[in-house]
Order: sequence, then structure tokens, then C-alpha cells
Amino acid sequence: MPKKRGRRDGGESVSGYFRKILVARPDLINGTTNKMLLERWLKDHPEHSEVPNNVKYNLANLKSTLRKKMRLQGLATSTASTRTSASTAPRHKLETLEEQIDDCMSAAKNLDREGLAEVIRLLKLARNKIVWKMGE
Repeated sequence: MPKKRGRRDGGESVSGYFRKILVARPDLINGTTNKMLLERWLKDHPEHSEVPNNVKYNLANLKSTLRKKMRLQGLATSTASTRTSASTAPRHKLETLEEQIDDCMSAAKNLDREGLAEVIRLLKLARNKIVWKMGE
């Protein structure tokens, strides 16, 4: 029997929290900073004095997934064309690297999801750090 997705306590997951915001404000998906989203999370979760790393990584992973989905659907809008070429080179290279890591993760999952679980975990971590770097 497959595992049921979601939280055991019936509460909202971190990705569910951010997904609602990002669906309502798709302009934030390609945003260059996560500061506003993280400040909102802190405001909505007063029991925390700072944003835990798992929340930051979850947000980075969700944004990456939504950007990939937008690319696959052909809906992604490039903000790079409105910037000067000197400032877009590093961001463009990071986006390319993110896509390549996504491709590696897909290949690893298709080859042997269980046997390569640690590799997949490390690739996710690497991708999240790239996305986080783009959001700085």
C-alpha cells in the first residue's frame, strides 16, 4: 500500500504553505530573493525566532520544481532579457547548472531510485544550494 502524502498531524506542510503563496503570486517564483517569503513565514510562525534551514531548503526546492514545471510547459518568462548582459551571465549559468542537476536527479531516479538514494539526496541538496544562491 502506498504511503499517504501530507502531514501526520493534519497540519499544513511547509511546501503547502509556500505553494499557496507562489500560486497566488507567480512573479515570486522567478524572483531574485526569498527575503519577503521568509519574513512572511516568520510572521505567520511566531514560535520561531529565525527561519530553520529545512524551511529555507523546502522553499528553494519548491521554487525550483515550479520553475522546471513552467519551463516544461513553455510558460517561463525570462527576466534576463531586460537586464544587461554583464549582470545576467552569472545568473544564467546558475540556472543552467540547476537544470543539469535536475537532469542528473531524473537519471539517477530512473536508474535505481533505492540504490542511488544517497546520490539523489546529495543532488537535491546541491540543487537547493544553487537555487538559494540565485535568490540572494
